[in-house]
Amino acid sequence: MSKAVKLAISISSEDFKAIETIRKREGITRSGVVREAIRLLRNKTEKDRLIRLYEEGYRKHPESLQEIKAKEKASLEALSQEDWN
Repeated sequence: MSKAVKLAISISSEDFKAIETIRKREGITRSGVVREAIRLLRNKTEKDRLIRLYEEGYRKHPESLQEIKAKEKASLEALSQEDWN
C-alpha cells in the first residue's frame, strides 16, 4: 500500500450514521469503510468501462448469421448430453 494521506471531508449526518453502522458491523475503522467504498467504486467503474468496450466491439463487428447458427448448434449438442435429472 502506498503512503497514507489524511483527508478531511464533509458528509451528511445520514452518511455518517451509515459509516458508523457499517464499521461496527464489520469491525473496521471509518477509514477502512471509506477505503472499501473507494475500492468498490473503482472496481465498478472499471467493470462498466470493460462492458462498454465489449458492447462497442459487438456493435462494430456483430456476429454473422453463420456464426450464430454454429454456436446454437454447438450449444444444443453440448446441452443435450447433460443429465438434467
